[in-house]
Amino acid sequence: MKRRRFLNLGFYFGTISLIIIWGLIVFKLYELQIIKAEEIKEILKNDIKSIPPLRGTIYLTDKNNNLIPIAYSYYVYDLYFYPPKAKDIDFEITKIAQILNKNKEELLKKIKDNNRAIVLEKNLNEELKNKINKLKFDSVFFEEKVIRKYPFNDFLSTILGFAVYNEDEKITKGLYGIEKYYDEYLRGEVGFLSKLGTYKPPKKGSDLILNIDYYVQTKLEKILESALEKYKAQGGLIIVVEAKTGKILGIAEKPNFNLNEYNKVEDSKIYISRISLTYEPGSVMKPFFYAMAFEKNLVTPTSTYFDAGYSVLNNRTIYNFDKKGRGEIDLKTALEQSLNTGSVYISQILGKTRFLETINIFRFNHQPDIDFPLISTNNFKTLYPPYGREINFGTASFGQGISVSPLSLISGFQVFANEGKITNLRIVFKIINSDDKILVNESKIITQNVISPRTVNIIKEILEGVVENQAKKAKILGYRVGGKTGSAQIPEGNGYSDDVITTFIGFFPISDPKFIILVRLDKPEKSLLAFGTAAPTFKKVVDFLINYYNIEPDKIEELTKK
Repeated sequence: MKRRRFLNLGFYFGTISLIIIWGLIVFKLYELQIIKAEEIKEILKNDIKSIPPLRGTIYLTDKNNNLIPIAYSYYVYDLYFYPPKAKDIDFEITKIAQILNKNKEELLKKIKDNNRAIVLEKNLNEELKNKINKLKFDSVFFEEKVIRKYPFNDFLSTILGFAVYNEDEKITKGLYGIEKYYDEYLRGEVGFLSKLGTYKPPKKGSDLILNIDYYVQTKLEKILESALEKYKAQGGLIIVVEAKTGKILGIAEKPNFNLNEYNKVEDSKIYISRISLTYEPGSVMKPFFYAMAFEKNLVTPTSTYFDAGYSVLNNRTIYNFDKKGRGEIDLKTALEQSLNTGSVYISQILGKTRFLETINIFRFNHQPDIDFPLISTNNFKTLYPPYGREINFGTASFGQGISVSPLSLISGFQVFANEGKITNLRIVFKIINSDDKILVNESKIITQNVISPRTVNIIKEILEGVVENQAKKAKILGYRVGGKTGSAQIPEGNGYSDDVITTFIGFFPISDPKFIILVRLDKPEKSLLAFGTAAPTFKKVVDFLINYYNIEPDKIEELTKK
């Protein structure tokens, strides 16, 4: 009986002891995880040194596949001096000053009466860092940083965007353009080194090879700069795209900025490219609505209407650009001469339902498929309730009262230049990972058979007629070129200013289109329209592409006659 009681007491006290021990363990875990959390973080922070990775390099190429770096990264080092570890401060500072080519006394002033680590010099290169390391002073240590360099300054700046080093996270982050869109690939992975000797090297970010051709880009920037000067325009844009693949070969834009001095820019709006923003494009919208009317067999190019020089919709008057009437005129001529009355007639023939269908099938109600950030949404809200009056459809038919992006215009014109197909638009060609794995940004068809081959050929013929008979300054001897002008007033308050944006978008050779080119000039000198500004600028681009890519003429009879 006593033995059993003894065993019960032993079990009782044993259980109590286990509960107490377990309670102590739980308390210690709580203290470790909760109470000591901040202290542990600080210890880990001090014991583990983060090593920033190099950001991936961005390359342009040329027609021979040569690579030209336009954005790259390198390490720089901040030099710290910790006086308590110095054996002889005067001697050590003397040696460091000699290597840095600095005044010794100035360096001594920085550390006078200081027991903390002091930055002696920032952004040292690798060579200077190695020279100081050879001194083997315990008082010296370095902090790595990564510098992003753009060797061509403002070249392609609004498309590249820029990246900034974050000292807290030890990573370089892309903020605009390609740098932002491909940031996950470019940024790399942070490494670390612990006091225990554990080392994980930083992983360099992936490299990008763009479809943009260095020599095409260089020429576009010169052509655009010359056009702005000649026509006294306040800004502009030129885009060159491969018609069948969607590869973007060049994007010139002005004004732009120096990528290496982005922090000196006063208005950050300049960071956002025109290709990301919408605008009222004017008459370059007309071919899409004509194409639908032909596709639905509502009219033919030889169908006629009476052009009085104006149309009245909802008690508002719409005029031709010259306010002149042509009388009875066929639709082919109306589109070639860019008559607003012709477009209004087409909008009435289509009716509201088919008009909106046109916007849909040409994908104007979608954002363009492109590897680029901050694409604004096209705006056709005036065509829907509570708006949607006849006047809204009339003005939309010639590209006013609506807004679209330059990229949407290019995608739409692909239908005419690419046998009824629209592909994705691609700035980047390849991504090369640090382990040499290659990801190719493939061309893909977004939609096809948008309109029939018959309608494609009709529109191509009319757009060739635009160049032959109206926008003659875009004509190239020996080559069949097609395109369309657009001169749109700029919205201001509840109306429009007298300033315009002029656009010319076209493709060539008509027999087998290779390139689509968009030229846009913002606020050229008063009274200058697209056929006198954007069209001749387009011609300069075509002349260069013909020579650079050795494109054979497809209108040889002109050369023979000449």
